[in-house]
Formats: sequence, structure tokens, C-alpha cells
Amino acid sequence: MQTIIEKSFDNQIRDLQELIRIPSVSRGEPKAGMPYGENVYNALRKAQEIARKLGFEKVWDVEARCGVVEYGEGDELVAVMAHLDVVPEGTGWTYPPYGAEIHDGAMYGRGTADDKGAAVSALYALYALKESGAKMRRRVRILLGCDEERGSTGMERYREVEGEPTMAFTPDATYPVVNSEMNISHMIFEKKYPTAVRAQVGTALNVIPGEAAATIPGKDGPTAIAVKGKEGHASMPDHADNALMKLLKALSEAALPQADRETFSGLAGLLCGYNHGEGLGVDFTDASGRLTLAPTKLVADETGVTVGFDCRYPASMTFEQLTGPIDERMCALGFTVQDRSNSLGHYIAPDTELVSTLMDVYGELSGDRDAKPLSIGGGTYAREFQNAVAIGVTRPDRPDLCHIANENILLSEMLFNTRYMAECLKRLAAK
Repeated sequence: MQTIIEKSFDNQIRDLQELIRIPSVSRGEPKAGMPYGENVYNALRKAQEIARKLGFEKVWDVEARCGVVEYGEGDELVAVMAHLDVVPEGTGWTYPPYGAEIHDGAMYGRGTADDKGAAVSALYALYALKESGAKMRRRVRILLGCDEERGSTGMERYREVEGEPTMAFTPDATYPVVNSEMNISHMIFEKKYPTAVRAQVGTALNVIPGEAAATIPGKDGPTAIAVKGKEGHASMPDHADNALMKLLKALSEAALPQADRETFSGLAGLLCGYNHGEGLGVDFTDASGRLTLAPTKLVADETGVTVGFDCRYPASMTFEQLTGPIDERMCALGFTVQDRSNSLGHYIAPDTELVSTLMDVYGELSGDRDAKPLSIGGGTYAREFQNAVAIGVTRPDRPDLCHIANENILLSEMLFNTRYMAECLKRLAAK
């Protein structure tokens, strides 16, 4: 299989470039037959075109919400889940976010690491298994989700229509294997009053903003406040520099009307300088990890102030234990809940066939035989199925580049990912 992968690698690079050039930001304007918008639909069609070009005959989709590519025989099913939607590009790019340009051995673009690069690697891994002539004992499906960044409704619909696979993995996390994911909650609070501040900060609830700006009244007219930080994935606030926190701090120190002074000084006191919910009274740690909480969105307009949080909280903490202290403190500032979501965590025992096989292959290919399964704050497709885990595509010695400017993937890592998934599929699905 390795020879097949190497010989087809130039084609794999070109196919990924074509996918990256489609700006498939999650949940675009819906159209007839395009539930997540035209660009996401076009990315799905391009991925299906790639699958058919690779010789796969069973290619379909569930209501344009999730693509399916199937190969093999048997009653049992191994699924590989990747997604084609991306978060907004944001700002601060050195190279065009949808250019798929290659510089110094890396391809740059939104989706290279999260998760189009993995989707294409999965297709070429299954292609290598098919071309090797391996006899199959289980069917394999590559599932191409179209709504992972905004709630995974596409994979939910797939599960309703097609049911549960025997086992599954999603290449959308960190090597070696993630067998435990923390609970995730997104919260939006609003305060209705005639604020004098104007601001619109943040691109998505799961993205820490790298830039933030607001306009406030001044003696000679409106005054602009702009700050810079470092963008990052909301599940890892310690690796980012939250520009929204900096803006709240600046607003708390500005000459504002009393109502605004109370609002923004209050928010700054609860949120600024804290990555683990300390100011909101919810800092908690257990074996699955330490709680993280990041303010990621702010809107201030003629209707009032709205602020959004991303929170990843430990497995043994209940939703009520999380929301109680937060509601109490936000209510004291005059805020009420506008919207709230909750996704429960996920755990698979390390001694299962799925986890042990994935770990064995990683140890052999990477040389790191001492690696252990991980717990993360991020949420992946793994929690959509009972027997599913997440794997790379981020290597332990590489920074996580998801949701930030200059997202990229090393071509050498792309090759490793394809080799890894091909070997995993061989052991899990071939005779």
C-alpha cells in the first residue's frame, strides 16, 4: 500500500488544493437542495468527484448533509468521519486563505488541517487499500460531513438514516488517539439597554478572536478602540491571546456613560485574565482535564450588549453545576440567557479493538511506542457514535493550527496521515 500512496501523492495534493479553493464556510445561506449553502454543497460535490475518480462505485449523500463513500464487504462497518465545512477565514493571513499555496513544504489555507486535508487523506487511504487487492471482512465508509463547525447536524442526520457503524474514527484531533472528550457548552447572554458602545467582535463561538474593535462617544465625535491578540481554537485558550478580553479591559477603563461603565467593568472583572472560568466561579478539574472558558463574541448596538462564551468542562461536572454560578454572576450584571447549547462528553475504553489497533499502528509508524491515549477539550465527530474515537491529524510536536490565520499542513504530515489511515483500515477491515 505504501507504494500506491507514494505514486498517487501528487494527485492527492492537487485534489486537496481544489477543495481548499472552495470557501465552504459552515452554514452559508441555504438554497434548494443545499441545506448549508452553495459553497459547502460545492465542496461536497468536489469530494464526491474525487472519490469517483479514484474508482469508488458506491458514492452518495444523505440530503446533501453528509457524503458517503463505501468500499468492501461484510455485515460490519468501519467508518472514517471527516468534514468539509470550515470556520470563517478571519484576518492576519500571510498567504491567501483559499489559495492552497505551497511554501516551504506546507500547504496553506483554511481547511488544510481542519479538516479537508484529513478528508482527502482518508479517501486516498481507502484507495490504496482497494488497489492493493486486500480481501475485506468489513465494509468501510468515508463519511464527509458538511456541518461539523456549527453543530454536526449533518452527521446527526446520517445517523438517523443509516444507523450506527460497528466502529469509527475521525482524523480531526491530535495523535496518537483521543479516547476521551470533555463536555462542551456555548452560551450567549444579552443585556437590553441603550448602550453608547458599538462593536461586533468574533467570527464563531469556537474561535478566540485575534482582533477586536469598538467605537465609543468622545468629545469631538466617535472614538475608535482597536486591539490585537492571537487567534486560536476556543478549546485551548492558553495557546491564544484573546483580543476580546483586551477590548473589554480597554472599555472598562474608558470614559463611558454610567450604564456602560457598569456593564463593561463588570464583564472585564468576570472574564479578563481568566481562561478557566475563575471569575465566574466555575474553575474545576478532574481526570478528564481542567475547565476552559473563553469569551469569543461581542455585539454592542442600539438594542444593547450581547456576549458569547465557549466552555469545555470536565466529565464529572454537571451542566447545572456549570450554569448555576455563571447565571448568578451574569444576572447580577443585568444579563439574561439568550441561547445556550450543551454537548455531552465521550469516552471509549483503551483496551477495545478500535483503540488498541489505532494505538499499535501509531506506535509502529511514528516510533513512539510509549504514547498513551489522550483526553481533550475539543469536540469531534467521535461523540456522534457509540464506538468512535478521534485521531490526528496534528502531531504531538506541532502547534495546533485549527481556526487560526495561516492554517497549514506539512506535505510530509499529509503523507503520514494517509499511510496511517490506510494501515488502520487494513487491520480493522481486511481479512
